[in-house]
Amino acid sequence: MLVVDQKSLSPALVSPVRPALEGVGAYKAGMTLAEAGRLAGRGDLSKLASNENLLGASPKVAAAVQEALASPEIYPDPYCETLRAAIGARLAVDPARIVMTPGSEALIDYLFRAVLHPGDSILLSSPTFPAYEIFGRCAEASLIDVPRLQSFDLDVEAFKLEAAKGPKLLVLCTPNNPTGNATSGVDLAEILAVTPRSTVVFIDEAYREYHETFDTLALLKAWGGTWVSARTFSKAYGLAGLRVGYGICSSAELVGYLDRIRPPFNVTAVSQAAALAAWDDVEHLERTVALTIAERGRVEAALDALGVQRTDSAGNFVFLRSPAGAEATAARLLREGLIIRPTPVPGGWVRITIGRPADNNRLIAALPAALAV
Repeated sequence: MLVVDQKSLSPALVSPVRPALEGVGAYKAGMTLAEAGRLAGRGDLSKLASNENLLGASPKVAAAVQEALASPEIYPDPYCETLRAAIGARLAVDPARIVMTPGSEALIDYLFRAVLHPGDSILLSSPTFPAYEIFGRCAEASLIDVPRLQSFDLDVEAFKLEAAKGPKLLVLCTPNNPTGNATSGVDLAEILAVTPRSTVVFIDEAYREYHETFDTLALLKAWGGTWVSARTFSKAYGLAGLRVGYGICSSAELVGYLDRIRPPFNVTAVSQAAALAAWDDVEHLERTVALTIAERGRVEAALDALGVQRTDSAGNFVFLRSPAGAEATAARLLREGLIIRPTPVPGGWVRITIGRPADNNRLIAALPAALAV
């Protein structure tokens, strides 16, 4: 009878994945309504944790979704050609230079896998969207971090020094998540001017609709290297639950490479129909953005009246320092039915999404007690 030494087998069974993944933490999403309801013991919740557009999508989306649901047995258009054509027409971009993805996170994944070799460098500025580090480490790249200033604005001069060295990939989020700081067109132009064309530039513009102050695409085109501008339907368009993002690329050739990585049929027929309806309803988008910015100003005024330290946010959220600490403030607000996002940024910083006027009224009323030491 053959006796197998189990100990001799165990090392091969412990971790079949690549060693690089051992040091990678999974993305931690904001608290769900179901989880918050269990913890708070109440159902009247305002979800101000995930930068969703609580004002909702265009009313035209519901009809488009219902029509798309009539044929669930049919695969969706694998290239989202109708949607890409609509986006390209408004932005004056060749649709062949647009790639559609299930949320902008997927675009980050596709691009990083397409361009990064193990040991390649990624230039970024923390604190910023954690997906860059996650996908970068999965690709076994090295991170060059230029920490943001005390105000959380980009340290432009320090960033330019590193950009001039020619990292394989330059990543810049503007407005930045989670801090809300926006990089100016002048600063972006200066960064691009010193960046070698051998570097791939990735500009994450998930919150662009709230801060359209300059033409990013024109600056990138003038620079002349390989680049991607990432945008999404999850924020201002109110389609976070349907997962539609897109990238505008420097060339159709780059899109072709991303298509080799992109899973077929990665954006559902329902999602494509919803995004097209939302894209076409410009009036609803403009009303939504205007109200969000006005409500952000109202929340900021309340924070200023309390003497709370905050950033100058250009997104659909505020980023503030709580004297009571991030976790304590989040727990106190949760008891009041308000879900916010504590962050790991040292000093007690929290991120709070701008909600509907009624949500913001609740928040403003609860803030003094929630922030108190």
